[in-house]
Amino acid sequence: MSPATTELAGPRRSPWREALLIGLLALTLNLAGNGRTSLWDRDEPRYAGATREMRASGDWVHPTFNAEPRYHKPVLIYWLMLAGTAIGGDGPFGARLVSAVMGVGTVLLTWGWTRRVLGPRAGTLAGLVLATMPLMMAESKLSTTDATLAFFYVGCQLALWELAKGPSLRAALAFWGLLGLAVLTKSPAAPALLVASVGAAWACGGPSPLAYARRLRWRWGLPLFLAIVVPWNVAILIRSGGEYFNVAVGYHIVQRATQKLEEHGGFPGYYVVVGGATLLPWSALFPAALASAWNRRRETPAAGFLIGWAIGPLIFLELVRTKLIHYYLPAVPALAVLTAWLLDRILAVPAEVRMPRLLAFARRAIGIGAGAGTIGLAAAAFVLPAPMRLPMIALAAIFGTGGFAILREAKAGRTRNAAAAMVGFTAAMELVLAGWALPAAEPFRSSSVVGRRLAALEGVVDARPALCTFKPPGVVYSLGHPAPILHNRGDFVEHVDRHGRLLMPLTPYELTMLQKDPDFEVEVHETVEGFSIEKFRNEELHLATVRPAAEPPAVARPDAGVTTR
Repeated sequence: MSPATTELAGPRRSPWREALLIGLLALTLNLAGNGRTSLWDRDEPRYAGATREMRASGDWVHPTFNAEPRYHKPVLIYWLMLAGTAIGGDGPFGARLVSAVMGVGTVLLTWGWTRRVLGPRAGTLAGLVLATMPLMMAESKLSTTDATLAFFYVGCQLALWELAKGPSLRAALAFWGLLGLAVLTKSPAAPALLVASVGAAWACGGPSPLAYARRLRWRWGLPLFLAIVVPWNVAILIRSGGEYFNVAVGYHIVQRATQKLEEHGGFPGYYVVVGGATLLPWSALFPAALASAWNRRRETPAAGFLIGWAIGPLIFLELVRTKLIHYYLPAVPALAVLTAWLLDRILAVPAEVRMPRLLAFARRAIGIGAGAGTIGLAAAAFVLPAPMRLPMIALAAIFGTGGFAILREAKAGRTRNAAAAMVGFTAAMELVLAGWALPAAEPFRSSSVVGRRLAALEGVVDARPALCTFKPPGVVYSLGHPAPILHNRGDFVEHVDRHGRLLMPLTPYELTMLQKDPDFEVEVHETVEGFSIEKFRNEELHLATVRPAAEPPAVARPDAGVTTR
């Protein structure tokens, strides 16, 4: 299936050496700054906190966070993160290690397949493009399910490609095994995206679904899939009394597909617009890459296969009401391969690539993106706190010089230099952002600062930590153990009577209300002030102990006191 341009790929390089260098690039980007940047609310602390509680309890079946059942996702990610924290430590670096490694694995799978099917130079370009795609790098730095799911999903796609070429027991068993692991990571996300991808690929001239179905070795593969998926699902259904099914399926599958949950709705074309922004500068080439592959769909099934892989999940996800850009991550490797294939053709036989308008669009998009990024980052240097100003200025300089270099080389027809500038620009931007800018923001990450200060004060003031309105998961994770969440005055009375003293982060409103309440005495120990990066606003929290007043005795009044907003 290799194109004729393979012969023009230049001098042969050792594939093992190339894999090592591309893998090291991806791993460096994925790990940079991870240990110096606290977990991002809301999802990261929940996954990492559930992993910590699983290790503390020794219960490998029933995940909890803040001592409450966590039925959002299946169990595999917690098992993998247990291994990650065992190697990298019980902290942000260890919690994110699994995603970093899985991200590297996805890059290398994509590199290897592209090299074998489309040629050595296309493989090199595909590995570099995917390793430096901002969305791929970002998700590979988060302690969530998405990078892990993408690795298993890409493995399933490549197994299907092998089965389309001919019978293969190894490919069939790999497909079923990886599909089982994907389902144990994020329930039906992978099967749904695979169905959409296979259908779209067939419509675009790719392999027929019948070719896959006949060669999947159902007799051996389906039992393997069930052996991976069924045991834990049966165990958690029994342990939870069926509640896991209600939450994981009823809420996180049915309601997410039919409703806009947790303010994560989106407009028609959400994934095109947001994906274009989070995959720059490479996304500027996507229209030309898709058009180039479309023109070649009759020459090779690889064209239809890649187009379907990229477009099928996009169409499916646009129909789902809850929209988040990381849902599209499993299809991003296909876009990287299509982009690499386009660049390979331009480098090999420029006269064959006759898309002046689309290539002109790419140059304009890169110019606009670089200009907007430079101006925005320069403006942020005047708005953000002082420790973040210098890294913002450095990022603005990278955007400006990188965009200028890319446009200069592209206009001069020096495609190789333009591609090298895009790799260098994105890698430099990601290293400065992750290794310098985000660690500089740590003093202004309210949840992590408050959690650490509560942990330090807990033994000094001899009080039990509790949360009220200010309750991001990052506080619980940074505190290091569960903390009850008080929803109303009745909860205050109950916990104060039970524990005597509560240590709490209070908003100015909560502090005022409790100081006015004759049933409580409040002592403020510290005040945390700063700029919340997550909310992009100034925030003030008072770390205080709350205890019952001597007189009069506490009496619960349902119509008074602090309530959550």
